Amino acid sequence: MLSSYLRYITRRKNAYQIHSPFVYDFVVKVLNDKGFNEDYNLVSRMGYLLDGRKRISYRNRKLSRLLYRLMRYFEPNAILSFGTLSALSASALALGNLKAKLYTEQTQEFVDAMHALGVVNVERLRPADLFSEKFKSKKMPCVFFSYDAFNSTHWNKLTDCLLRRTSDAVFIFERIHGSSDIEDAWEMICKDEAVTLSIDLYYYGLVFFKVGFEKGDFVLKW
Repeated sequence: MLSSYLRYITRRKNAYQIHSPFVYDFVVKVLNDKGFNEDYNLVSRMGYLLDGRKRISYRNRKLSRLLYRLMRYFEPNAILSFGTLSALSASALALGNLKAKLYTEQTQEFVDAMHALGVVNVERLRPADLFSEKFKSKKMPCVFFSYDAFNSTHWNKLTDCLLRRTSDAVFIFERIHGSSDIEDAWEMICKDEAVTLSIDLYYYGLVFFKVGFEKGDFVLKW
């Protein structure tokens, strides 16, 4: 959506235009981190082997590296993923914090393939699991919503996740400007009374629930 991207270009800010210490730190340590990590190659290799692709585009490599850094920076002890998670994204989320369990709605075959490649902190999330004895008392420190997760079924799951969020939780939404309907959904999420801070990176949207923070919406250059 060209019009959405043009709006993003005109609104985005860099680190030196940010007055929030939390957001400034995030920009400097996560968004502007240009250093190389050996795990980046491993993430790409995993994505290549799981997807069978001959080539991974520059954009997809950049996106996967950001997901990896997000997990390294926030260190959630559990990650729930709803919708269709790409092999590259799954690899980045899982390898970014090996101490965390990644729960994904991907098939058991997909999960088994990740295990076979040595990434064992991945478990299949079945439709009924979220409301099972195993999950009903589990807190939600990190939730990832893929682009195709914006539907009525997953909205119910989002509501449940909001009720079980932690104060330092981060919820990540994919392709928030992918369509006008998705943009409307993103705006609704940002306006939720539980959300104290939102970050628009054009492709990804992040929301936080920090206690004591003044509500703010940031569009960041990345």
